[in-house]
Amino acid sequence: DKNLGKYLMKKTGREMILWDGSCIVHEAFSMERIAKQLVENPEAKLIAHPESETAVLELANFIGSTSALLNYVEKDDCQKFIVATEEGILHEMHKRAPHKKLIPALVYDESCNCSECFYMKRNTLEKLYLCMKYELPEILIEEQLRLKALEPIEKMLELSKSIK
Repeated sequence: DKNLGKYLMKKTGREMILWDGSCIVHEAFSMERIAKQLVENPEAKLIAHPESETAVLELANFIGSTSALLNYVEKDDCQKFIVATEEGILHEMHKRAPHKKLIPALVYDESCNCSECFYMKRNTLEKLYLCMKYELPEILIEEQLRLKALEPIEKMLELSKSIK
């Protein structure tokens, strides 16, 4: 994800070769409409996933993973948040902080205030259950490619151990 990559390069100071792809939800946010939301809600804090475009991140009061956003809303003293990420996270945020006001960040399309990911909605508990039960669909790849792909996963897991 080019946006996440740019964010990580800025945070770490490390150069990366970025894939020119991005999340359709995070690309759809309208900086102009979010700026208007912030003016209309001066007491609100803007929180965002790092997959958002740089302009959104520069205005954000907090940037973090899904779990970090959930924890931030739950623990921060602020009572109103503008949330720049996939709309599905709002349900869990409401459960964790029912007394707080959560406002979905607006997208470019003025006929729709939603930020739902069609691709994420295709995954269901039933499909996950069937996949685990029958171990299907089976994905076969060449052993050399599997081993090459395993390296960054193992590095990531090793790095995550040091964070805890």
